[in-house]
Amino acid sequence: MKVSVSIFKFMTLAISLAMLTSCVSKKKYTEALTRAAAEKSALESQLAEVQDEKTNLEGQITDLESNLNMKSEEIVSLSEEIKDGNNKIGQLKNAISDVFTDYDNDEVNVELREGKLYVTMANSILFDAGRAKITEGSEEVIAKLAGVIKDNPGLKILVEGHTDNDPVKVHKAKYGDNWGLSVARATSVVRSLADLGVDVSRLTASGKGDTQPVAGNDTDEGKEANRRTEFVIIPKVDGLWKMYKEDFAGMGEGSN
Repeated sequence: MKVSVSIFKFMTLAISLAMLTSCVSKKKYTEALTRAAAEKSALESQLAEVQDEKTNLEGQITDLESNLNMKSEEIVSLSEEIKDGNNKIGQLKNAISDVFTDYDNDEVNVELREGKLYVTMANSILFDAGRAKITEGSEEVIAKLAGVIKDNPGLKILVEGHTDNDPVKVHKAKYGDNWGLSVARATSVVRSLADLGVDVSRLTASGKGDTQPVAGNDTDEGKEANRRTEFVIIPKVDGLWKMYKEDFAGMGEGSN
């Protein structure tokens, strides 16, 4: 009888342990299944994001390829425009040199520098000392230059006034200093060119005072060289400005 009770107790304990073990295993299985489902969902979400990014990158690549093709065409067009501008500058150099053959290089000098044409005139043939009004004798000089410029449209002209470092003595109250005098002289020349029929949209006046000497101011010869008016003639390259504006606009769109 005791043996039967013991067997019964043992069987009951065994059954209880089996049921407990079964419950624990099922709970762990359910938890593992839940975790797996969550990980699967997260991976699917990441995969969707990667696919969206891939599609976006493919679109950007297509846009870049299209832009590169357009840039190549623009560069070819720009090269032709620059070549045409250089040809005009070269022709203008010869034309200006021809009309000023009667002047020494110290009076009128024509040279090409960095793709621009520089026509340098000594202030002694344009102005009286310390004054900004063009002398009557120099009107013919300006007229010669204006005639050539008008025959060559599409070129910008920057008129720069330069002085030596001697302080302004004549009309000091009017001009103040060399900077003011140089601005007034450049403006006088621009007005004269405009009066002679040069399109004012092509002209810009600028005064440099004594800030850009070409020789030492410690000698009379050096000061004479520094007292000058320079006509900087620049080819008009619209394509370059167009590309610059497009690139600048693109940078602005990408910034915060």
